[in-house]
Amino acid sequence: MLPCFALALVASMWITLFHQMGVERAAAHHDAVVGSQALARVLSEHVSHILRQSDHATQLFKLKFEETDGALRLPEFSQRNGLLDSVLPAKLNLPMALLDRDGQVVDSANGFAAAGAAGAPWFQALARGSGDTPQFTTPLIEARSGKWMIQIARRLNAGAGRFAGAIVIMIDPLYFVDDYDRVHVDDEAALFLWAHDARLTIGRVGERLFVGEKLGFRARSHGSDELVPTAPPDRIERIYSFSDMDRYALVAVVGITERSAMAKFERHRIRYLSMALGATLAIVLVTALLMRQSARLRASMRAARDAQATSRAAAEGSLDGVMFLKARRNAHGELLDFSITDINDKGAALFGHARADLIGQGILPLLPGGVEPPFLARYAQVLSESRPLEEEVELRTPGERVAWIRHQIVPLPDGVAVSWRDISARKLAELEISGNRGFLQSLIEHLPLLIYVKSVRPASFGTMVVWNKAAEAATGYAADEVIGKTDCSAFAPDFALCSPEEDRAMMASPAAVDLPEKPLRRPDGELRYLHTVSVPLFDNDGVIEYILCIAEDVTRRHEQDQNLRNSEAQLTAITNASPLGLIRADLRGACTYVNRMFETITGLAREQALGRGWKDALHPQDRDSLDGIFQHQRRNAEPFKKVVRCLHPDGRLVWASIKVAAVRIGERIEGFVGTIDDITTLLEAEMALRESEARLRTIADTLPAMVAYIDANQVYRFHNRAYDREFGGGGACMSGMTVRQTVGEKRFATLEPYILRALKGETLVFEEHDEGDGGERALEVTYIPQLGEDGVTVVGFHVMRQDITSQKREKKRLLKLAQVDALTGLANRAGFLHKLGMAMRESADEGQLMALMYMDIDHFKPVNDTHGHHVGDALLKAFSARLTQTLRASDTVARMGGDEFTIIMEKLARPEDAAAIAAKIVGAMQAPFELGTVTVSVSASIGLAYFSGGAADPDALLQQADMQLYQAKQAGRNTWRAAA
Repeated sequence: MLPCFALALVASMWITLFHQMGVERAAAHHDAVVGSQALARVLSEHVSHILRQSDHATQLFKLKFEETDGALRLPEFSQRNGLLDSVLPAKLNLPMALLDRDGQVVDSANGFAAAGAAGAPWFQALARGSGDTPQFTTPLIEARSGKWMIQIARRLNAGAGRFAGAIVIMIDPLYFVDDYDRVHVDDEAALFLWAHDARLTIGRVGERLFVGEKLGFRARSHGSDELVPTAPPDRIERIYSFSDMDRYALVAVVGITERSAMAKFERHRIRYLSMALGATLAIVLVTALLMRQSARLRASMRAARDAQATSRAAAEGSLDGVMFLKARRNAHGELLDFSITDINDKGAALFGHARADLIGQGILPLLPGGVEPPFLARYAQVLSESRPLEEEVELRTPGERVAWIRHQIVPLPDGVAVSWRDISARKLAELEISGNRGFLQSLIEHLPLLIYVKSVRPASFGTMVVWNKAAEAATGYAADEVIGKTDCSAFAPDFALCSPEEDRAMMASPAAVDLPEKPLRRPDGELRYLHTVSVPLFDNDGVIEYILCIAEDVTRRHEQDQNLRNSEAQLTAITNASPLGLIRADLRGACTYVNRMFETITGLAREQALGRGWKDALHPQDRDSLDGIFQHQRRNAEPFKKVVRCLHPDGRLVWASIKVAAVRIGERIEGFVGTIDDITTLLEAEMALRESEARLRTIADTLPAMVAYIDANQVYRFHNRAYDREFGGGGACMSGMTVRQTVGEKRFATLEPYILRALKGETLVFEEHDEGDGGERALEVTYIPQLGEDGVTVVGFHVMRQDITSQKREKKRLLKLAQVDALTGLANRAGFLHKLGMAMRESADEGQLMALMYMDIDHFKPVNDTHGHHVGDALLKAFSARLTQTLRASDTVARMGGDEFTIIMEKLARPEDAAAIAAKIVGAMQAPFELGTVTVSVSASIGLAYFSGGAADPDALLQQADMQLYQAKQAGRNTWRAAA
């Protein structure tokens, strides 16, 4: 039944697992479809936004076109910071065209390549209709370029609502999917725009753009949000969903890879399968163990029956006396005696009775007395502790010889089994041998030499039989760890005294082996050296039975010899590696040794330098000066020093520094030791350094900038003439002074934070302003830290100061010119945008109301066309002057270009104040303008927008004011409109 139960349990577990994985897979697939649909909605919103902005661009062009009576052209409309920039990103560069009433291209921009459209259905629909509805076309092929484009067209009207043509904007659908990063997907996801009516699909698959008519989509099932491609773009499995854009006849489709979408499910699936496999293995293992245990139980029962029969047969055939005893107890459970339940004939003979007479009798009367502890106590102890007992017992009876028996007691259930044998003869022989061996062992243990004996008998080859205390001390192995074990099992594999090859070699050629120095590695890692003598020991037949080894520890002597050799080698290596030439001479000044550096410096080989030859390396004029060296050293303790010239064999002159000292032992001089150092490079470097410092001083003094070096204690260590003229220190008096002493307390308080930052390792560039007799000066100051030799510690910093007063003044003048309109003297577009940003940030920070007016002059173009541009310019000047007089002194007026003006009004108490000023401006501009001999009448239209907090977005505020200006124009001009 156990295997059947385990099989049913495993089957039910796997059925449940597969059902759960199916449920989770369906849920994961549904979540992937929902996620893909959300991404598709993001893409569709992006496309719809661009198309709406394009629609707004055509509406804005229509408004300006009709306002200028058809004079507006595309270059003016699409110029930088123009009308088109306010609604569409400039980077699009969308192809555009202006068509006349006959469908011919009047103007185009950004590579518009389409021909006339007089017969096109969309153009005919615009010509016949009178509304303001744009015409959107599904993606179509542009005739000349062959590209798929989306076309947006809007009707343009002339006077009295007559059809004047159309504005057309073309958008490449690839823009919506190429490099679009708002849809956060992996590198293998797919983005598509699907125009099912036009049978066109445009998209991006990973980093590859896809344009084609073959790829389409169909719903996986009726009512499902998941799509299936009719012709997959590649071999990667994806989950697609969509978002409709009914207005534009487009569908946004996003496909995420099935691998990433189902990754979480796959992790769960692997985890479930691992757990199920583990549980299955555990069930199989437990079932197998239970079945094996059952089999073992049956086998043990059979073995117990066989053992009982075998035990009976063994007892009968044994040479030992064997008996089985059962405990006798009183009513309180106390042990009184043991009764014999069985005994063999050998045992009955030892007691002097027949076997049948002893069975059932108590054992206590039969046991010998005078044995401590008594045999009955031994039996009771084994029964109570359930532990076998084996011992050799001495029996002494009055008037009889001493007898020894080998006694074994084994516990049984409520009894014991006892076996015994007479071993008196063997025991007496062992005692005699033990006495002799004890004497020999005592002798061996107290010898200071390492002594061990190993067996080379075939049955016990390598077994250690003797291991004295000296061997323990020398090797680190205790006798208990060695005796009775083979050398291969007792010692480490590389232990010197464990060498089966040497043992076999001695057996092949029996003779004593003397090894003066044998390395031995102790267990603690210490290396020792032994002088060993191995001697073969023979049996009566002349066969090698044992190997005796006697060894002496010679580690100390070996170390002394090795240290001496090492010292000599190290001294030779040190002298040869020394950067100085070394020479050793005797009392007469004769050279006995030179190192390699001496040979390199002087060019003399060691054989040439020995004796008096070393002096040949010196210049002839310097040789005689060395004769007094040795006499000087005999009289003085300090070394002799001198700079000499060496004449190299190749003709080079080498400058060298020689030092000689006497080797003194007590008061006696045993010789001389000298060094020679090549200082040619050092002398040349000193001369080059002096020349370099002179050149650096000349260059620094000719620089127009002020240059100085200040150390970590803020003390001047170097400065050029320009720096000296600035602070009037008189040259040398400034060196060694601190910055505080040089510049004064007031200026030092300003400079100190920069100095501290420079000393922390920061490179600084800042401006310093100095108010002198000639007015305020601007200085550009640079602090450059100087690092020490470790590359980390700052040891000072360099200072460069340069007068930039004239550059600052010129920069201010140019900046002012760049922000002023040349004709009216008002702020231009750049000045206006700069001021508007500052005003909005101040308004947001202070929580105060501000307003922006966007205005233009009504009917300005007819004045230009009728009277000429000089009259138009005069009108702009007069209009600007009257406008300035109407406003507050705190208001900012700017001319945006042409006849457009803006006004920034800050710190308003309420919105009605700005509205009152707008009405005042409209009224003031209604009076005629006297322009020399010409009198003109114009009016003003104003758009008004407010700002009091939130994100400061000047473009949004300007666009809001522009929309209000548009509303004022629509209301008939000569008025103003304000935002809520």
